Amino acid sequence: MTEAGPKQRGEAQGRAEDRAQGRSRPPGAIATLVTLCVPFLLVLQATRFPGSVELAHYLPLHSFFEIFAIAVATLIFAIGWHAHTDETPPALLVLSTAFLGVALLDFGHLLSYAGMPDFVTPSGPEKAIAFWLAARLMAALALLMAAVLPWRKGSATLRYPLIGGVLLATAAVFWVVLWHPDLMPRTYVAGDGLTSLKVAAEYVLVLLYAGAALIFHRRRRGAHALDVRRLVIAAIAIAISELCFTLYLSVYDLANVAGHVYKVIGYWYLYRAVFVTAVHHPYDALHRSQRDLWREKEQARVTLLSIGDGLIATDTAGRVTLMNPVAERLTGWTVSESAGRPVAEVFDIENAETGERVPVPVQQVLENGEMVGLANHTVLVARGGTRSHIADMASPIRDRDGALHGVVMVFQDVTETYAGREALKDSLSLNTGILESAACGIIATTLDGVVRVFNREAERIFGYRSAEMVGTTDLPRLYDQDELRAHAKGLAMELDRPVQPDFAALVTRTRCSGRPEPSEWTGLRKDGARISVSTVTSVLRDSGGAVRGYLTVVMDVTERKRAEREIEKLAYYDPLTNLPNRRLLLEHLDVHLRAARQGGRCGALMFLDLDDFKGLNDARGHIVGDTLLRELAARLTATLRKGDLVSRLSGDEFVILLPDLGATREEATAIAWRVAEKLRLAVTQPFQLDRCEHSIFASIGLTVFPKTPDESVEDLLKQADTAMYAAKDGGRNTVRDYDPAMLIDAQARLLLQQDLRKAVDAGEFTLFLQPQTRADGTLVAAEALIRWQHPQRGFVAPGAFIAVAEDSGLILPLGDWVLMEACHVLRRLADAGSDCHLSVNISPRQFRQQTFCAGVIAALRTTRTDPGRLTLEITEGIAVGDCADTVAKMSELAAFGISFSLDDFGTGFSSLSYLTRLPVGEIKIDRSFVQDVDRNSHNAVLVETMLSIASRLGLKAVAEGVETVAERDFLEDRGCTIFQGYYFDRPMPVEDFITKYAKEPAHA
Repeated sequence: MTEAGPKQRGEAQGRAEDRAQGRSRPPGAIATLVTLCVPFLLVLQATRFPGSVELAHYLPLHSFFEIFAIAVATLIFAIGWHAHTDETPPALLVLSTAFLGVALLDFGHLLSYAGMPDFVTPSGPEKAIAFWLAARLMAALALLMAAVLPWRKGSATLRYPLIGGVLLATAAVFWVVLWHPDLMPRTYVAGDGLTSLKVAAEYVLVLLYAGAALIFHRRRRGAHALDVRRLVIAAIAIAISELCFTLYLSVYDLANVAGHVYKVIGYWYLYRAVFVTAVHHPYDALHRSQRDLWREKEQARVTLLSIGDGLIATDTAGRVTLMNPVAERLTGWTVSESAGRPVAEVFDIENAETGERVPVPVQQVLENGEMVGLANHTVLVARGGTRSHIADMASPIRDRDGALHGVVMVFQDVTETYAGREALKDSLSLNTGILESAACGIIATTLDGVVRVFNREAERIFGYRSAEMVGTTDLPRLYDQDELRAHAKGLAMELDRPVQPDFAALVTRTRCSGRPEPSEWTGLRKDGARISVSTVTSVLRDSGGAVRGYLTVVMDVTERKRAEREIEKLAYYDPLTNLPNRRLLLEHLDVHLRAARQGGRCGALMFLDLDDFKGLNDARGHIVGDTLLRELAARLTATLRKGDLVSRLSGDEFVILLPDLGATREEATAIAWRVAEKLRLAVTQPFQLDRCEHSIFASIGLTVFPKTPDESVEDLLKQADTAMYAAKDGGRNTVRDYDPAMLIDAQARLLLQQDLRKAVDAGEFTLFLQPQTRADGTLVAAEALIRWQHPQRGFVAPGAFIAVAEDSGLILPLGDWVLMEACHVLRRLADAGSDCHLSVNISPRQFRQQTFCAGVIAALRTTRTDPGRLTLEITEGIAVGDCADTVAKMSELAAFGISFSLDDFGTGFSSLSYLTRLPVGEIKIDRSFVQDVDRNSHNAVLVETMLSIASRLGLKAVAEGVETVAERDFLEDRGCTIFQGYYFDRPMPVEDFITKYAKEPAHA
């Protein structure tokens, strides 16, 4: 408030003085120009009536106008020339000097006007016009030069060259007009008025004046030395004058008079501009400087008293001469106490960090004559011991001549600022620590994408060092460019405006919403690796709420994405074959079933199940089986169309979906059959498994959809499954189309499985024995065979339920029961005095059990049966499976005394090397080879080969299924010694066998 009062009073006083001295501002330029244009429009209207307005006594009036104009032009020159100083702008000097020539040319014009006495040569319109155009051209050029020349102070050396040039040009005009008029073109024709040349010249002059006015107007903001407003009005008034001179037909008409009036007005404004610039401005500046000096002194006094910083002034000896109240408070000294004392006594300072005293900078300023500032950790120790952190500066005090008169020190109490800075430093250190310790990447940018923060975790995620990113606009290169372009395109469609695929694509959504926006991107590391990143971009606001940048939090979710993909893969794909699983199959099947109903296009569903895959799996082991399934999956996929789908349900079960096969069920069925046959043939091609070639077959069931409007995907699966089982029942390695009658067989199979499960619990099974004899019928051993007596079904043949037991897993409890029953029978035979051996069939699944050996030994020990009389029959599948496990188990049981027989020899695998590795004592020739062996040459060769192998390896050979004397004789002639079949005896209950053979010694 102490400053405002004097300042306002000074300005009010200045305005009052201006009014008292008549220094009022000229009227507005626009109002003046409008006032000038209105009369011109009236003159323009009057010129439409030629000869209607002419002045009879025009010559005296013309002389008056010209004499007045010459006087004003002379004043312009006189004021500009004599008021010139080094501060006068070159523009003003050029303008005023040129108007000396204008005054002389206008004088020539006056003397040469029509009706005036002869001036060297007779007076007339053309002579007057020549002087007139020369004067106007010189004035126009002077105004243009004044408009374009610098308006700052110039040099006095320009004066005489300028006046010399002006006088020379003026003399040249007089010489041409007075002595060589023939050199000039015609400008006026009596009776016709002005020539086109004269009019064109006037228009050119109009353009020059208008151009000068325009330039003055455009440069008005930098006009501190010229009265530009009056210069603009003057240029326009003279331009209007020239327009009037293009309109007259007689030198005495109204247009000519109006032109002279406007010319006088223009000269008057020009004179006022020169006067204001050369005379009024300097005096006004002097007045203002006096007023400002008083104001500055007053303001300096008030400022010194009210300044918020401490101030101490000294003389050249370093003694205190002045102190303001703030300095008194901070130092503890008053002005009267400190006056004349050494400043070091009053201004006691020390280093805040070291505690050491610091020299007062006054002496350094006195020696060097330059300003000195102390560090912000300076502490001022007051007279009473109070300590304050200060920021100070010492400057020399000089007069206008540069003489040194002392030193002024200005210092500020920054104790609170210092404490705040220290707190801010601690806060920044803490924030930096948080940023660098954060478990997520943090990237801060400005509004235009310049990276400001790139923390340590961001470095780890993207592989770039902070120094490589901070200060750059390279943030977009951290993201996949195709993904960025696609995102920008989506944003552009969403926002209905273009979005560039650069930084804008990363922050536009956040910029529009003002909220944190999460996104997921494919990131690009510096080493080229592609990673998955999750980002949340927020706006950064200052304390006032204005947006200053963006903050992006980045998480490396590559492992999470990989886990999600793996989870999705596990949820929708079979881990062994990478084929779609049941869940994905049902989704696709549901979609295509709906599409088939709506579009009228039929599709097909196939159920493919491998024939005897369990045998391969049990024989070769799961690793080989899994390899086959993977190769089979690839083979099936390669056989189908791109839009078809192959799914693995479980084990060796595959489902094939064939959408859009045809418009009719017949067409779709025909195509499905062809595809099914291709699939079946593809399956039959041999597989190379563990350096061995293996062939396998498949049963395929198919169904075409849609059949009814309400059938479900589960119905279709059931239909295809039913057709597949029909294919198996039909001999396997074949294709069957679903028929509703098949459902009856499937239901019967399901009921049989249920009854079989109940039969195991209810003990509905019995054991039959079939003798193995010599050719003459003498007993050698017997084979234990299971039989099922169902309460309602009656006798169920083994061929009807063994396959069901294998598929359902019930073969394990059945096998354990048969083994235990056989041991009991051996015990009874032994008690009855018979030494008959007994063979028991072992299923591959039963043999693969880890507890198999222990179970067999436990059964023998429980029944106190001689192990040497028990023979276990295994299939070739078991023999060529996991050889190490097979050998280990067989060796363990053989060591216990148990014998082994290879059942169904020749029906399975072609490799015979296992015969030399396994402890097998006999082979059993399958009945398929024995049947009609005496008439079938192919079977005969095979049987002879098998008997030869057994003989050479020292193995016993048992021929199964011998039913005729011819078969017996053929086998006996080729060296077979043990026979089993209906020709010798049928399977019989245990009681019947004991009754018949208990007393007969066995000839093993």
